[in-house]
Amino acid sequence: MPNLSVYYGNWDFWERDPSKSHYGAQKVTFDPSTYHIVVNEGVTELDVQVDIYSAWKEWFASRTNSGNLPAISCIGGEQIDETRTVGRTYFLENGWRIQPWYGDYNLVVDGNLYTREPGGKPVNQVDGVSVSLTRSNITEVAIAGGEATESRLYEIWRILGLDAAASQVITDSSITVGNITLSISQTDDETTTVERSA
Repeated sequence: MPNLSVYYGNWDFWERDPSKSHYGAQKVTFDPSTYHIVVNEGVTELDVQVDIYSAWKEWFASRTNSGNLPAISCIGGEQIDETRTVGRTYFLENGWRIQPWYGDYNLVVDGNLYTREPGGKPVNQVDGVSVSLTRSNITEVAIAGGEATESRLYEIWRILGLDAAASQVITDSSITVGNITLSISQTDDETTTVERSA
């Protein structure tokens, strides 16, 4: 059931009436007073693209809602070739968070959803509610080339010292992170060569 107490009785966002161009069938309620995307009672699954992003665009475009701070943004979706697009990733903006309804259930949120604030959690914790964030591997979706490309990019990421779980060891002749070693050599004409050791 929709949370009409925070949505000012606007039933048209849940009961579709084609004769009145109502949106209808929304799974969430946007509450700009608390920056909460309130999951309507009984809803246990959310598709980020449809149930949050598209619903927010409809809500934002109606009445005076465009005066509120944006709740969500999206990157990706560009065409790679005739059959593939770059995977979409969504960011909750301006402190907006998903607020589950109170109960004992598992809320499944399907889509690459993050907060704009580094390390933030997109879903508020509620006693009795477990949350499953179903995210695709962004690298696999976004980069053409398959596993070989993904592995190379992961190695580059690690060798640049960006993997907090694997410390970087640098000497005059090598850079090592985990099982990856780059050998460094210099010729008489002062050319430096960096090669990945097998």
